[in-house]
Amino acid sequence: MSDPGKALLAKIQRGALEPVYLFYGDEPAAIRALVEAIRAAVVPPEDAVAASMAAFNHERFDGAEVRAASQILDACAQVPMLAKWRLVELQNPDDLGGKGRQGEEAGPASTREAAVEALCRYMEKPSPTTVLVISGPGIDGRSKLVTAAKKHGVALKLEALKKDEEARPFIAEEARARGRTLSQDAAYALVASIGLSRSELLAGLERVMLFVGDRRTIELADVTAVVAPTREADIFALTDAVGRGDFQAALRELAGMFQGGEKDGSALGIAAMLTRQIRILMAAKANPQQIAAVTGLPPFLIRKTEEQARGFSMSRLRAVYAGLVRLDSDLKGGSQVATASPYMALQRWILETCEALPGVESRA
Repeated sequence: MSDPGKALLAKIQRGALEPVYLFYGDEPAAIRALVEAIRAAVVPPEDAVAASMAAFNHERFDGAEVRAASQILDACAQVPMLAKWRLVELQNPDDLGGKGRQGEEAGPASTREAAVEALCRYMEKPSPTTVLVISGPGIDGRSKLVTAAKKHGVALKLEALKKDEEARPFIAEEARARGRTLSQDAAYALVASIGLSRSELLAGLERVMLFVGDRRTIELADVTAVVAPTREADIFALTDAVGRGDFQAALRELAGMFQGGEKDGSALGIAAMLTRQIRILMAAKANPQQIAAVTGLPPFLIRKTEEQARGFSMSRLRAVYAGLVRLDSDLKGGSQVATASPYMALQRWILETCEALPGVESRA
């Protein structure tokens, strides 16, 4: 969880609640942790009276099933029974405006715009005894709902980590919070295999913890035994193929990455990882006796890096790097063709770098 998320979690756990919360972003595990903390604060599981009144003091709605905003607002207006707070949850507000549940007493339906307007008006003067929690991955950060929540309550975007250097201490700290020690190599391998998603990293950590049982220390061998090598292995294999000039093998590796779950939106991520790998190889090539010092790689990756660096000349590494810089610019809007079809842009980069386009001079 991000630092703002951690600070908010600690505040919630102290019982300092706001009348309105809105959580969005691509990290469902972090969103879930905050929502569960609010549930525990409003309806403490150890409080027998609160638990017995939960059916009266806790209501959940899904935007796709809500016919009219009045259903949510009526729930917010009710007085808690034998408790300080009432909890109302709304998931996926971007789905508001559908037909919702039908019935003789369903009443008129709200359009999405009308439902959002009604919720924004409620936020201006929320019930002092109700905690409204809105969450969903599809919420637009520029929407009226987010703006109103920021002004009158709490709105928090929970995103994936940006760099491996952020992900490794994050997952090591999560392991410590669970009473485990994650070795440096194990943390490196976990992030290298899974990527930067907090949710996926936590799921991977849980799998490794089940594998090691009661053992407190998690080593590299434990991670490699449980977590399938994905991201880093793919980039190594793709870079190897490019180094050999084997465009067919490189295209197969790229296709495998997309078939394995990568989306067109991940093309920038793949280009960034390729760029990082080429930088590492350039540093290793320039300092063959000090690879660990100049790259910061753990010992178990040093030999693989040495072997891969031998497949490139320094001039070829510079040319490949220049091609990746151009590819990054194209994917970020420099080329309409690349923006419209990032996968094809990556394919073309491979073919150009491997000099496999007849009659076309390589830009690499």
